[in-house]
Amino acid sequence: MRTPNTQMTSRERMLAAMERRPVDHVPMLLRFWWLGGEEDHIPFDWRDEIARVEATTALGLDDTLLLQPPLGYVEDYIVERAPGVRSRVEQLPSPDGGAYPLLKKTYQTPAGPLQTVVQLSEDWPYGQDIRMFDDYNLSRLVEPLIKDAADLERLRYLLPDPTPAQLDAFQARAEELRRASQRLGVMLDGGWTALGDAAMWLCGMQRILYGQMDEPDFIAQVLDTILEWELKRLDLLLEAGIDELVHMAWYESADFWSPHTYRKFLRPRLQAEIDRCHARGVKFRYIITRSWRPYRQDLVEMGVDCLTGVDAVQDKLDLAQVKGELGGQVCLMGGLNSAVMLSQWSDAQIRAAVDEALRIMAPGGGFILYPVDAIFNTQPWEKVLVMIDEWKRLAF
Repeated sequence: MRTPNTQMTSRERMLAAMERRPVDHVPMLLRFWWLGGEEDHIPFDWRDEIARVEATTALGLDDTLLLQPPLGYVEDYIVERAPGVRSRVEQLPSPDGGAYPLLKKTYQTPAGPLQTVVQLSEDWPYGQDIRMFDDYNLSRLVEPLIKDAADLERLRYLLPDPTPAQLDAFQARAEELRRASQRLGVMLDGGWTALGDAAMWLCGMQRILYGQMDEPDFIAQVLDTILEWELKRLDLLLEAGIDELVHMAWYESADFWSPHTYRKFLRPRLQAEIDRCHARGVKFRYIITRSWRPYRQDLVEMGVDCLTGVDAVQDKLDLAQVKGELGGQVCLMGGLNSAVMLSQWSDAQIRAAVDEALRIMAPGGGFILYPVDAIFNTQPWEKVLVMIDEWKRLAF
């Protein structure tokens, strides 16, 4: 592996790329994710924020540290840690004698119970529990958690303000990560926030898709309830001194929202997050990895600083077209695919993909090389090293 000469810290380089200013070399960032199973080919402790950044920056890569709000970001949010929340889980037989039994979780709130039911398939990863926000719920939902406006009033009890002890723990973690970010020269991220994603997990995909047309007032109430909660958590992150906010938007794409409904329901609420960040000099990074081009002008007008998820393989994007449309207006993060490229392609194909991404996307700045969506524990690490080596060969 080549060791590059650098004049900027990773933080300086990433911020310059997001502001579309000159950089000493094109930054490259990796994200890591667990696909399950026993194997883990990633040769360092990637689940620990600080240990991971120490390992990735030693490889010459860029990275960021993530500060989560109290009780965790949306997918990591553990409801039972919220003050006064009680829940009960029970397994029920399949009502029609089908292959899968049911799992029902009930939360008791002062406004009444909230319950959700899923089918308990063989690959269910959470034992006798159901997480409130989770992809696994969507394809197995029998009954979503939120069904009507009364449920939204009950939901507020599951999204309370943190306790003094939880705030103390958050402040201690923020201080630890601030010190580490200064020592390692990397950005401090905050997040991740969610709007469309959280709405899908709470209400189910069908309800959100049909509700945009049939129940617009209810959909607006759902999103307002989520936004009210997220803005309070965002304020804590901003007070802690983050460099950028990361917003998850996998379920905010045109696969789920038409341009009309995106502008009606999501854009004004996203704007509230973006404006609050920019008022504090904090960047806004938007993760959306498919079907975002119908919103490209919205992203510019809202002031999104960095679009994460430019994927020529699974989103079938023309990189030159994307560069022509958004280059110079929004920092573009991506250019490579992970799931297909690192699992199926030859070394020569990987090197060619890196070459093409840098050749098309790097000129003029405002680009961060990033394999969309993540490096998975099941992928061969040797392929990752090929990708990194080719980036170093060309970028320095």
